[in-house]
Amino acid sequence: MMSNLNKLFFYNTLLILLVMHGYAQKSYSIIGRVTDVKGLPVENSIVFVKKTDHQTTTNTNGIFHIEIQSGQQLYVQKEGYAIRKLEYSPSKAEKNTWNIVLTSLKDTDIFYDNPQDEYALFIMDLASKNKRSNNLQKFNVDFYSKGNLQLISGRQTFLGQKRKDLDPSLDLTDLNNYIYLGELTSKRTTLNEDYNKEKVNAINEIGKSKDLFFLTATDSDINLYNKGVSTQINVISPLMSYAKTYYYFKLLSKELDNLGNDIYTISFTPKRDREPIMEGTLSLTSDKWQITQLYAAMNGENIGLKNVKQLVVTQEYKYNSSLDLYLKETQNLYLKGKFLVFDYIGSFKAHYNNYQVDNNLNKKQFSSELIQYSNNFLNQPDSYWQNTRPYPLTKKELATYNEQELKLQETTKATLDSIDKRTNNFTLFKLVKGYQHINSHNNTSITYRGLIQTFAFNAIQGFNVTTGLDYAKIQDDNSLTKLGTIVNYGTSENKFRVSGYASHIFNQINYNTLTLTGGSTILQFNQDDPIKTPINSIASAYFGKNYAKYFQKSFLQLKYEQYAFNKFKFTGTLEYAHRKVISNGMQSPPFAPHKDFTSNNPLDPNDFETAPFIDNSIFKLNMAMNIIFDQKIISYPSSKQYLPTSKYPIITLNLDKTLNATTSNYNYTYVSFATQYNDNIGKIGNLYVGLSAGKYLEQNDIAFTDYKHFNGNKTFIGSSAVYNKHFNLLPYYEFSTNKSYVEFHLEHDFRGYIMNKIPLLNKTRYSLVMGYHMLNVPDKDVYGEFSIGLNNFGFGKFRPFRIDFFHTVSADAPKKFGFVFGIKVLDLIQK
Repeated sequence: MMSNLNKLFFYNTLLILLVMHGYAQKSYSIIGRVTDVKGLPVENSIVFVKKTDHQTTTNTNGIFHIEIQSGQQLYVQKEGYAIRKLEYSPSKAEKNTWNIVLTSLKDTDIFYDNPQDEYALFIMDLASKNKRSNNLQKFNVDFYSKGNLQLISGRQTFLGQKRKDLDPSLDLTDLNNYIYLGELTSKRTTLNEDYNKEKVNAINEIGKSKDLFFLTATDSDINLYNKGVSTQINVISPLMSYAKTYYYFKLLSKELDNLGNDIYTISFTPKRDREPIMEGTLSLTSDKWQITQLYAAMNGENIGLKNVKQLVVTQEYKYNSSLDLYLKETQNLYLKGKFLVFDYIGSFKAHYNNYQVDNNLNKKQFSSELIQYSNNFLNQPDSYWQNTRPYPLTKKELATYNEQELKLQETTKATLDSIDKRTNNFTLFKLVKGYQHINSHNNTSITYRGLIQTFAFNAIQGFNVTTGLDYAKIQDDNSLTKLGTIVNYGTSENKFRVSGYASHIFNQINYNTLTLTGGSTILQFNQDDPIKTPINSIASAYFGKNYAKYFQKSFLQLKYEQYAFNKFKFTGTLEYAHRKVISNGMQSPPFAPHKDFTSNNPLDPNDFETAPFIDNSIFKLNMAMNIIFDQKIISYPSSKQYLPTSKYPIITLNLDKTLNATTSNYNYTYVSFATQYNDNIGKIGNLYVGLSAGKYLEQNDIAFTDYKHFNGNKTFIGSSAVYNKHFNLLPYYEFSTNKSYVEFHLEHDFRGYIMNKIPLLNKTRYSLVMGYHMLNVPDKDVYGEFSIGLNNFGFGKFRPFRIDFFHTVSADAPKKFGFVFGIKVLDLIQK
C-alpha cells in the first residue's frame, strides 16, 4: 500500500513539473509590422529577441514573423531610426498584427545618443554563449612561429653614455639592427584552457628577447574564447559575458561566405581608455557564431607589458570540415616601444596546422612541465627548416642566420674574443655604474658591482659605500661556480668590513647548491631591512632621524638548497656567528649639526649607556621548505626552469634551532608557518593575502637580535609599490617578540576597476588600493591597520608615486592615523 502511494506521489509530482516546465517554455509565434510615423513600411528592419537566437528582418511591406516567449524583450533596429525595445505579453498582444512605429533620428531629440549597437550586442551575446562549444577542448596541434625585435632609433647615446655601455644587447651595427631573431617548431597538447603542455622540436635564436616572450605556442597563445585570454597579457575578451560593461559594439557589415553562412564584422571600442582592454574588429559566422577573423590593438600600459607602447594582434581562422569548426590558422603580433630611450619595433608570426582531436586526453597526462625542449632542439639541419616553414624567411632574416652560422663555425678563441671586445671596454662611467668582463671562450665572467647603488649614510659609519667583485664560470657539465667578495667602508669609523662567498650549483635540474659565506658585516636588528637604505640615509643626514639600528656580525655559514621534488624546495643552513653591539660613530648629522642622533639601542633610543644585548657567539641551524602546489616547469635537455607564479597560495615552513650560545639563555627553538596568495581576480584587480604565525618553544630571554621583528614605518615615505608586508604606522621594534605571533596582510589593487567608472577621475589613471593589516603578539592589544590609497599616482607616463591613508584600531597604537607617500623609484636604488 505504501509503495503504491509513493509511486502515485512520484508520478503526480513529475506530471506537475512537466506541465509547469511546458508553460514556462511556451513560445508564441507572432506577426508584426514596422512603419515610420507616417505609416509607411520600413523595409529590412532588424528584429530580434534579446537573450535568444531568434532574429529576422522585415519584408518590403514592413512585415516580420518571429518566435517569442512571455516577458522577453523584442528589439527593432534600423539605421537612421531610434531603436525600439518592447516587452511581449500574450494578454496584451494585439489579435492580428503587432504594429511597431519607428521614429526617424531627424525627428528625435537632438541629444539622442545610443553608442551601443544593440544588434551587434545581440550577436556578441550569441558568440559568448557558444564560446565553450566553439573552443576545441581535447587536441594536439603543430605549431611554427618566427619573431624579431629591431632597433629603429638612430640615437647612439643617452646622458653622454654610449648605447652599448648602457645595455650590451643594444650593441648593433647599422647593417644588422636585430635585437632578437628567432624561429621555433613545436607540438602543443590542450585539455580545455586549464591543462596545456608543449614539446619544442627545434629552435633558432639570435640575440635576446628582452623579456618579451611570444615565440612558443604557450607564451604567444591569445584565445578570446578563454577566460584568461593570455598568459602574457592581462586583457578582457570581448566575448566575456560582462564585456558590454567595457566595450561598445557596432555592426560594420554582414556578408555571405562561400559556405552559405552570414559573416558579421563587428567593431569593439573601449568605454574607458584606462583599463585592460583592446580595440578592433571581430568577424563571426552565423554557423555556431564562431570567430573567423580578429584585429585588435592594445596599449602596453593597459595590459601590463612594460617597454611596449602598443601591441597589435591579427588572427585568421580556417574552417575544418572534419571537426566542423573554425580553427585558428595564423596569428601575427606586432609591437612597438622603447628599451631605455631607444625605439624598437617587433613582430611574432605564428602558424597552426594539423589539428588532431584526442578524446583520450585526461588530467593525469599533464604534469607541472609546461614546456619541454627535445634533446636535439638546437641542432636541426637547414633541410628541416626548409621543409617545415609555412612561409620563407626574408632576405634580411636569412642573411642574419647565415652570418650567425659562420660565427658558430669559427668559435675559435680569437673570434670569441673579438665579439667580447665590443662590450668589455671599460669607461669611467662604469667605475660608478658597474662593469662586467665576459670571456665567452672560457664561459667565465667577472663583475664589478659599482658604487652608485650603495652610497649611503648612517649614524654608525657616517658616509659609507659598498662594492665588490663576482666571478662566475659555467662548466662543461652545466654546473656553475661563483666566487665573490663584498667590501664596505665607513668614513666615521674609518673601518673596512669584508665578506665573501663561494657557491657551486652542481646541476641545473634540481639546482642542488652548496654555498659557503663568511666575513664581517653590519645588519639591522630586523634583517628584513624595513628601513631602506636611501630613506634612512636622507632621514639621518638631513634630519637627524637615525631610524635604522644596527649590530655587527662576524660569521661563517654553510648553506645547502635544492628542489627535492616538483613543488618542494628545501633549504638547510648551519652558521657560526659572533654578534657584537656597536655604537654611533657620529653625534650629529652633517647637514643639521644642531640636532643630535638617538642611540643605537632599539629598545630605548634615549639610552646611550645600556646595550640591547650581550656580545655573544652562537651556532644556528635553519631548515626551511617552500611548497608551490601548481609549480610550473620549463624543461631543457640539461636544465629546468622553475616558474615562480602560482594560482594557489604558496606555503613556507621554517625551523630555527640555536646551539652552544656563549650566553645560555640565548639558545632557542623557533618554528614558523607562512602562506601567501598574489594573483589577479578576474576583472576586478590584484589580490594579495599573506598569513604567518610563529612560536619560540623555549621561553628564554634571548638576544634581541633573534626576536621576531615586524616591518614598521615611522616615516611618511614608502619605498615599495605594494605594501603587502608592512605596518605603516607601527614603530619598528615596539611589537617585537620572543614568544609567539600571528601576522595577517590583505591588500587589493583594483587597477582601475572602480576609478575608471567615475567621470573625471577615469582620466587620471589612478588605481584604488584598499587593505587591512593585523598583528597579534602576547602582552599587547591586537594591532589592526586599515588603509585606502591611490596607486599609479602622477601624470602622463610619469607615475612613480602612491599615496595611502592609514588608520589603526589598537589601544597600544601610538599613532591613530597618517599618510604615507610612496616613491617607487626608490626600489631601483635601495639596498
